Amino acid sequence: MINNDGNIRESTPVTDLSNDPGDETQRRFRYQHTFTTLIAINMYAGRLPYKELYCEHHEDILAVAEDGTYHGIQIKTKQLKDGAFDLNDAAIKGSLLRFVDHSKKFPGSFSRFVIISNCPCRDDSTGKSLINLLKQVKNGTKENFSPRELSNYIQLMATEKDVEVEFILEVLHKTEFMNGPGLNDIDSKVIDEHLGKLPECHGTGIEKLRIIHRRLCEKMHQASSKLLENAVEDYVALAGGIPSLVAEEINSKRITKQMIEKLVSENINSNLFLSSRTDFSDIPQAHSSQLMRYKMASGFIDVEDIEMVDDLRVDAEEFFIGNSYKVSDRSTYLKEFNQIKRIVINESREAKSRLKKENTPYGTEMLHEIEDRLRDITRYRPNDVFECPYEILKGLVGILTNDCKISFSKEPLGGWIENVNVSN
Repeated sequence: MINNDGNIRESTPVTDLSNDPGDETQRRFRYQHTFTTLIAINMYAGRLPYKELYCEHHEDILAVAEDGTYHGIQIKTKQLKDGAFDLNDAAIKGSLLRFVDHSKKFPGSFSRFVIISNCPCRDDSTGKSLINLLKQVKNGTKENFSPRELSNYIQLMATEKDVEVEFILEVLHKTEFMNGPGLNDIDSKVIDEHLGKLPECHGTGIEKLRIIHRRLCEKMHQASSKLLENAVEDYVALAGGIPSLVAEEINSKRITKQMIEKLVSENINSNLFLSSRTDFSDIPQAHSSQLMRYKMASGFIDVEDIEMVDDLRVDAEEFFIGNSYKVSDRSTYLKEFNQIKRIVINESREAKSRLKKENTPYGTEMLHEIEDRLRDITRYRPNDVFECPYEILKGLVGILTNDCKISFSKEPLGGWIENVNVSN
């Protein structure tokens, strides 16, 4: 592998990108949770006729329609390089059989089934095309499908589930396939085309929208991660007034309009960004945290730690800006802020000086060293930082990283700004 300075170095598991299947699994879960967020936003906005969502598990969503019926939704992911889905793919066949199970267990309760994927489904006249099968079913075909393989496919489904062919046709008549956003652009599409279009989000900065988006995805993850063996049965029973021993677990998997409204409104009305206050220019103004995130990622700092620093960065911005408008002597307050800033910069640079390594990432060790130093300051030297809380000092690390005062790795060729898009 070639270094930034053009020299060749040996590849290592740490420095090379991983092909770990676990990474791919997490990426797919992330897609499923993000698409659930998309559905939830549109439910809240009234663009989908749903009263609430129930997250069975990562890829399974039960949508409760306004008319009281259910929509069964399956979210499937696949690498585009592996080709389009066809009828024989386990993901497609498994979804169809699951829809049959739902229809058997809850006669008349399901009015729609949807398979959503980042990857297209084969759309041709062959016996491997789900689109071809669904078109013929919706056009009224009940036998002699073309080609014959489709008739055989339906018969095999009926045999496997011990139902009549007519029952399979009823399920297929309610089934749709929907192309979703790509694995790489789903976050931006949800933010730009759905979340940002909510009336209460008009005029909200992109950074705030990203925070709201992340909070919503975290909520979907929490709701989806708890596995109940009989998730749908338990929900239907509880919704019908039948007590359940797992009522608390069932309730934790519900996503309601009120929940979305609360998450959106709370995050819009909190965390004031420095960029919204232009007359206190001595405090760094963060129009985006992309530079901070890039610099911390360059030091191989865990994503969870980066997210935490980013959240604390927002809190620190609100803290310092908010206080600047409360004090009577703003020039004195600015001097105090600059003293706090110098202390944090000094501690951070000392930590880097002691821990930096030539060819090994050291960002996590450096961050932990900074955390220890800042805790000691709040414990033993609180007056030096004017009783500033530890969390605010740590958030200031994020601000200063974004302001190019702190870094957790070597600077890349061309500098930090040339290597990351920091525009809104």
